[in-house]
Amino acid sequence: MNNDADNIIAEVFRLTGTRITRDDPVLAVLVIQRQSLDEFAGHLAISHEAFLTQLAAHEQNITEAAAKLETYREQLLTELSQHASNEIEAAEPKIYAAVSARVMKDVEASNERLVGRLKKLLAIAFAVALVLMMLFVLLVT
Repeated sequence: MNNDADNIIAEVFRLTGTRITRDDPVLAVLVIQRQSLDEFAGHLAISHEAFLTQLAAHEQNITEAAAKLETYREQLLTELSQHASNEIEAAEPKIYAAVSARVMKDVEASNERLVGRLKKLLAIAFAVALVLMMLFVLLVT
């Protein structure tokens, strides 16, 4: 207490330039105030420590929940990927059938056009051959 009082007297003089003595009633108020502040600081430190303990527990819970969510997210992505693969496998035959029918129709139409052109070409070639034969016969006779 004596040392605390001397420290307070020195601090008051240093900060304000006012000299107080040991029998000054202001000193009693300042000593009680300092003790109250020290007691409050002690309670605050205990409360702070309890808060940090609770915060650490909540942090652990949050970390575990985040890990579970990450696992759940990975499971969902796997399931979605599998579902998408199944949908693709189911759609492929339908798409192939639709495209195949269309391609076959287009190929048949192209073949018909080609056959028509070949028939015309054959007729023209036959006519040219006939004309050439007639010229040959006329020239030979």
